[in-house]
Amino acid sequence: MQTSALRVRVNILGSAALAGYVALTLLSYLQAPALWRTHPVAPRAIAYFNDLATQYPVIALHRWLGDSTAVVASYFVPLAVATAAVLLLIVMLRRSERQLDAGVAALLMRWSVAFALVILFAFPVFTQDFWLSMAWGRMAAAGINPYHNLFTPDQLAGLPLDHFPMAMSYGPAWAIVSAAVMAVSGKSVLAATVLFKLVLLAAWLGSLFLIARIMVKRPAFEQCLAIAVFGWMPAGALQTIAEGHNDIVMVWLALLWLALLLRERWMAPVALVASALSKYVTAPLFVVDAITVWRIHKMSWHQLILRYLAPGLLAVAMFALFFRSLAFFDGTRVISDWHFLQPRDAIAALELTFKVSLFPAAHVIVSGAAVLVAYHLVALFKQPTSDNIVKAALASTSAVSFVGIAHLWPWYVLWTLAFAALLPNWWLSRFVIGLSILAPFTLAFWWIEPFPYPREWMALAMYAVAALWCFLARVPATMSDRSPGHVAGGSFDHP
Repeated sequence: MQTSALRVRVNILGSAALAGYVALTLLSYLQAPALWRTHPVAPRAIAYFNDLATQYPVIALHRWLGDSTAVVASYFVPLAVATAAVLLLIVMLRRSERQLDAGVAALLMRWSVAFALVILFAFPVFTQDFWLSMAWGRMAAAGINPYHNLFTPDQLAGLPLDHFPMAMSYGPAWAIVSAAVMAVSGKSVLAATVLFKLVLLAAWLGSLFLIARIMVKRPAFEQCLAIAVFGWMPAGALQTIAEGHNDIVMVWLALLWLALLLRERWMAPVALVASALSKYVTAPLFVVDAITVWRIHKMSWHQLILRYLAPGLLAVAMFALFFRSLAFFDGTRVISDWHFLQPRDAIAALELTFKVSLFPAAHVIVSGAAVLVAYHLVALFKQPTSDNIVKAALASTSAVSFVGIAHLWPWYVLWTLAFAALLPNWWLSRFVIGLSILAPFTLAFWWIEPFPYPREWMALAMYAVAALWCFLARVPATMSDRSPGHVAGGSFDHP
């Protein structure tokens, strides 16, 4: 295939994906009011949408969607179009490896930015997390500690938020961002919405460009695949920018840590502590950081302590703003009581349906995750190459995602997807990429139950597709594996 023909096909697939994202953005203003109207207790959301329909009569068309089943169907169709476009793109990239170059990578980047700019205007549909940040931000901006106090009706004024009162579950870094946004926006929900969306957009674009920068010396095929995986996959921008989840801020800071670490910059652990203070998940990556710099620079314990002095002081300062007792973590403990979409839930689908016990399987998964992390930390210790750094980081975040936490919302997939994009041909990366295919569809099963145990069976389907994709997406060794920039081992390289 000629490069010009390849670019035409990329543009066709980009147009198809963009059409899906445009449809999702426009429909979101009808889907959200139609969906929350079916919620058993959502008076604030219903009042919010009624008021919105008074100002913009087109919103009243949400009644055409009927019940939650119709809303889910209207969501699935454009989502399936965008997902299919990405999968076809990945297949095309695999078959056209020798025609790929920097121009194709730049084209993929432009489409990725276009998707983000379109879904920036989408209204959050399935969850209310976006509004939770506003409620907690209002509290912090008013001098009320959101970790030790529950929000009141006064703090929910004007928000379509019908959530049980709870303490803040995010990290103190996000509390500071939320407080700043709400202090600037005042009582205007519209201004707060715009500012929060711009923060998420900036973090997503920053993540995309960091991935491109880290991959700059890799083969063109891997560069293009990385951009396609992160920039085109609906589990990324759709779940963060559109639905309003702040995980992308944590991911952006983690990628910034990696980029700085690969360049041996002293600011790397500062970026990492900021990431961990956003949502805690990336805290285990300090082990990866310590092993890397210890092996490369033969640091003494004294030097290691000095390296982490500034990040430690930053962490203490941020926690000091809010921490008063261990009740600080009550919000985190509350959400840890929810269990769904983990590998153990996929096992539960078989147990519940066929009335069999697969008890040992859960222990095998936990043990396997621990062994995987240990293996790649040892490999990193032996050879601190960029590949081994990424593998250790992905293994660590995967262990947290699939074993360490109680549940896996679809936007949590972004924790691992960002690192998977950096080594898209590795087996664990392929598994994560496969997992992201069905992840956005799982939100539907909180609103409809077409068959018994829908969330358990969705978990089984999601992990089965991930395993299948891991197998089918294998890339045989080619000349690109030996091209400049491919890390074969031995030395620490600068991307």
